[in-house]
Amino acid sequence: MLYYSQPNHGSFRLCTFDSTETVIPVGEDSFFVQDHPERTLQRMEAFLLHQRLCDVVLVVGSERIPAHRLVLSAVSDYFAAMFTSEVREARQNEVRMEAVDPAALWALVHYAYTGRLELHEETVEELLSAACLLQLQPAVQVCCAFLLRQLHPANCLGVRAFADSLGCTRLLAAAHSYTMDHFTEVIGHQEFMLLPPSEVEQLLSSDDINVPDEETIFNALMAWTRHDLEARRRVLARLLAHVRLPLLSPQVLPKAHHECLTLHKC
Repeated sequence: MLYYSQPNHGSFRLCTFDSTETVIPVGEDSFFVQDHPERTLQRMEAFLLHQRLCDVVLVVGSERIPAHRLVLSAVSDYFAAMFTSEVREARQNEVRMEAVDPAALWALVHYAYTGRLELHEETVEELLSAACLLQLQPAVQVCCAFLLRQLHPANCLGVRAFADSLGCTRLLAAAHSYTMDHFTEVIGHQEFMLLPPSEVEQLLSSDDINVPDEETIFNALMAWTRHDLEARRRVLARLLAHVRLPLLSPQVLPKAHHECLTLHKC
């Protein structure tokens, strides 16, 4: 508990029964409790955890997450638009959430009350997907930063595709740049072998691809084609257009020509 008193000489005196609270004078007749926002959020979190004064229940699958519309709307443009408009959900006590992981939704609801978010390699993609849906930009940023730190030749193509699907342009650009910089390592991993033809074409046609020679690109394309020969030999000619065959060494060119003919006829 705390209050201000004003002695006869006009100066303020801080009176407090809790040494953890700090009151700061603001002008002559007003004050500011420095830790008021933090304490208020802590109280709101307690209401959340004990399901007190909740006025909406988020339903995802078989999970039910009670919460407070005001808190959700304060941090999420998605919920703000939902609860302040004339849509049906604005008047309902229960809101069904689609295409979102229950654990990720709960983590982000808790984040709305605390500003805290725990990231783990196994669940960060579900968390990022949910954060994008709920338009929680700070959560999106920390999830993207986490994925950037985890980039590796074995996973960069997956991160690149995931970022593209969510419209996370900065993460997409960073993952693409990493892929191009480490292309000679990337092509040795399973993600590359499983790419659809359109993605392979996009990579091979990139101007920023980093390879020691054109033979590296040619060999990568041949390895990708052989991985699913029956389906991929039909697009081989189209993809070869992105390999600068005249730049192959004289020793490699005849072998490359023979291999192309062989694969195309198989």
